[in-house]
Amino acid sequence: MHSFPGRKLRVAIVGGGIGGLTCAAALKDCDSIELDLFEAAAKFIAIGAGIVTWPRTWSVFEALGLNEEMLERIKKMDPCEEVFPAWEFRLSDSKGGRKIHELYYRDATPTNLHRQQLLDLLLEHLPSHCQVHFGHRLVSCREYEDRRGCGVELHFRNGVTLDGYDLVIGADGLKSVVRQTVIAQSRSWTGLDASVKDLGFSPSMTNEEHCHLGRRHDILYTGQSAFRGLVPREKLAALYPDHRALRTSTIYCGKFKHIVVYPISNGEIVNVVAFFADSQSGSPVILETTGSSSPQNNQVPTDAVVNMYPGWEDEVVDLLKMLEKPTIWPILDLNPLETYATSRIALLGDASHSMSPHLGAGACTAIEDAYILGSLISRSKLNTLIDIKRVLAVYNTLRQPYGNEIMRWAREMGEFYEFDSQDIQVDEVVDSLVNEATEEHISKFRKGTEKYWSWPVRATGTIGEDLRRGQEMLDEAKLEDL
Repeated sequence: MHSFPGRKLRVAIVGGGIGGLTCAAALKDCDSIELDLFEAAAKFIAIGAGIVTWPRTWSVFEALGLNEEMLERIKKMDPCEEVFPAWEFRLSDSKGGRKIHELYYRDATPTNLHRQQLLDLLLEHLPSHCQVHFGHRLVSCREYEDRRGCGVELHFRNGVTLDGYDLVIGADGLKSVVRQTVIAQSRSWTGLDASVKDLGFSPSMTNEEHCHLGRRHDILYTGQSAFRGLVPREKLAALYPDHRALRTSTIYCGKFKHIVVYPISNGEIVNVVAFFADSQSGSPVILETTGSSSPQNNQVPTDAVVNMYPGWEDEVVDLLKMLEKPTIWPILDLNPLETYATSRIALLGDASHSMSPHLGAGACTAIEDAYILGSLISRSKLNTLIDIKRVLAVYNTLRQPYGNEIMRWAREMGEFYEFDSQDIQVDEVVDSLVNEATEEHISKFRKGTEKYWSWPVRATGTIGEDLRRGQEMLDEAKLEDL
């Protein structure tokens, strides 16, 4: 049995995005660990703009003691008895655009955040025992058991190699290096039963073997790309004081294209994400999955965005013309993972279930992952390797089925927005959905939208129930081990 007598547990978080920082914040009261956080960039950077959060995610902010400070920075509508309209859906790919559906929630009021607001707040609440290391881009990660002992070794592009970590948390995003270790070892690790009964290590792998095994076969291109940009409210209101985007979160639908619009930063900014199928661009426009994640490197002219949506209703074209410094991004997700953990490594956020943005669920799911994992670690006495395995097995049981399901639903919802789902299809050669979508199509669209957007309603309330369930699973595992 591997134990950690006379020393603190060594924990590494790889990735300083919202998921990694939330996990660190959840470990704030865990002074029995040495915590290192590795970030590839020279500083913390928020990639993207808007985040839509729901009551369950907001309860994480409350549990971490962040909610009051967050409320000071943003505008949040209090839950009430009235039905709250979350989204308006329109057919918009010709001048005769029309509303086809409104999505309502009761007691599930969403809150629109700017990513930078959340990132800044999380940075202010990093625990004092968390050491941050910038400029550390991970290139390989492996579990080992040899004459040095056992643990996890991390090798970074800057030449630094660190070993002896008892637990590594991969929050390193879509192109996760940590994920490669989990994929490589998942065949020999089967979850909770393995954590209790099968306590042997899988054979160690060399860095070279690990770097090439399964490389990037985990990432999928969805066939879509997206322009992202922001429009200042003041700028839009000056020319179009009655524009829908100033007051209503809206999804404009078209054949092979759709545009998502909603206010952020206390309504001072309109966030715009304009999707299109790669087949509609005339030539492939997606970026290499191994390319830069810097928004500056992906910038495109505003005219390029406007020209992608010819003939769309005027309010859409007017809005697109006001985009400031738009960027273009491929829409990628993952092959579903069999597990989010090994004996010493756990994945969270995009590293485990990077999903297309069509349900606005990616950031929320990452925040929940991070809080649950951090809380399970904080509430457990991790004195031996068996203890670590139990915690990671319970985390996997709680989060893997949910994360994979939401990832699948997000992809399918994107197809619905463009009337290109198996359940609802309009002929590919139609001029526009405005002219060709029938009442039968629209009826199916409404039903599908209600189905896929049920996830925030199903996930309302606090996250405490999941943690209680996790604690029960840990207690049962300990009893089985007696």
